[in-house]
Amino acid sequence: MANILQRVVRSISGTISNPNSFMFQLFGGSVTSSGEEISVEKAPQVAAVYACVSLIADTIASLPFNVYEKTDNGLVIRENNQLNRLISKRPNEKYNAFDFRRAALTNMLLHGNCYILPMRTGTTLTELELIPPDNVVTEYRNGKLTYTIFLYGNRQLVLNPDQIIHLKAFTIDGYNGLSPITYARETIGSSLSANKHLAKYYGKGTVPPGILQLQGTIRDPERLKAIGQQFDGAVKEGRTPVVPEGAEYKGITMTLRDSQYIETQKWTAEEICRIFRVPPHKIGMMEHGVYNNSIEAQNHQFVTDCIRPLVEMIEEEFENKLINNNSLTVEMDFTNLMRGDISTQVQRHVSYWNIGAMSVNEIRQENNLPPVDGGDERHTPAHMAINGDVQNGKINKTESGRQNSEGNAGQQITV
Repeated sequence: MANILQRVVRSISGTISNPNSFMFQLFGGSVTSSGEEISVEKAPQVAAVYACVSLIADTIASLPFNVYEKTDNGLVIRENNQLNRLISKRPNEKYNAFDFRRAALTNMLLHGNCYILPMRTGTTLTELELIPPDNVVTEYRNGKLTYTIFLYGNRQLVLNPDQIIHLKAFTIDGYNGLSPITYARETIGSSLSANKHLAKYYGKGTVPPGILQLQGTIRDPERLKAIGQQFDGAVKEGRTPVVPEGAEYKGITMTLRDSQYIETQKWTAEEICRIFRVPPHKIGMMEHGVYNNSIEAQNHQFVTDCIRPLVEMIEEEFENKLINNNSLTVEMDFTNLMRGDISTQVQRHVSYWNIGAMSVNEIRQENNLPPVDGGDERHTPAHMAINGDVQNGKINKTESGRQNSEGNAGQQITV
């Protein structure tokens, strides 16, 4: 780990995503206006933060991630490529590919940075290793960017940018990642404070505070204390309280709506969704699902506005750092995310078949169905014919066909 001076310097420059509490107190800003101290560890205690982070991380982790070769017929997966095995199957012996990517995305979304160290034996890439964000210090001095990794046993490893994969959730200077939690700490603090208020409410037996009014005068303090404890204990345990003869309970009524708890939680959840660019309905807030556009359109918006930029950043970072062959590229395939519901998929397939963009077997392959005889033929619409006679949707390019077409000029051809 970095020493005190290095971590202080790093905190001043804004590169520590989750400083220790004494650093928060030293530089100010840890305690929000609601009185809550917000850190990367505490932020997921808010349901909206947990839901947004897990949704984005799980969605991207589930996408097929492969190395492709560029050919004249398009992109072809390089199954036997070592990098393809690492990113699509098993980056190292501790993780499978899904858990590795999910952990990497969670680090990036909470800490603001994710560091992945390519491990090599000689020149051969053998593993991909996740590095804890707080173990890395990024420095830009004299026009040169370096990464210092603090290892166990007070050892340090200084790397150039091309030797480490650096994923950033948000950045101002281009090389230091900033945590969304930093910008959302007041909102998250309000939500945590409201949750504590609700816990105290239920901790008191869900009955608002009230006054137990006794007739006459009781001079014994212990007797008064015993009556109060007996009443409070019955309320907390859900039993019917028994009050002394002549006593009267007067409740001070205040509902959760009176304290604006529900409205506060809705507002904070919506603000957190805005920060992570997640449509509210994706984390269960369905009341906005019918505003202006459909759920289907909002799902598309989630892919284009939230998932796609992160995927582009991941692809570019992996390709720039791990591939030096211009004929190869890495891509995450999020075709399945764009498919939509069954009706939308059927309309898409029909449209592609009608214009000859896809054959029957290509459509069946997308739906994991076996090919059928004759299914490789592509439909050719008559109005899309370029040259020659058109018969039954096919272009007749034979000599006799051309002569027949010329001999029947001006006559209508039945297709």
